[in-house]
Amino acid sequence: MDFDISLMRDDRCTLVRVKGDIDVVSRARFEDALFEVVESGEPMVIDMREVTFCDSTGLNAIVAANRRAGEHGTHLALVALPPRVQRVFRITGIDRFIPIHETLREAIVAFPSTTP
Repeated sequence: MDFDISLMRDDRCTLVRVKGDIDVVSRARFEDALFEVVESGEPMVIDMREVTFCDSTGLNAIVAANRRAGEHGTHLALVALPPRVQRVFRITGIDRFIPIHETLREAIVAFPSTTP
């Protein structure tokens, strides 16, 4: 399946919508988009509802973006993982340190408040 990624920004976060396979072929484009958002300092939600496959290179890109987000004092969350993809996150244990939510609303509400 073709890979596509789009960024939608609002005042609460940047939504990264991903479609298709996240693998060795799409990793550079995927990782570049994630790092671009992290560098902006905005919280990020990665919408995975249309992801059909995610291999270890995709997992590594998400883990690296999460690490960088922490270094920049911002947050990353995943939403709407299809069962096949969610299984990979559960088996690898990544779901224990990267938040996974059913909906965008749940993810945004779970982000720490930025107001003093």
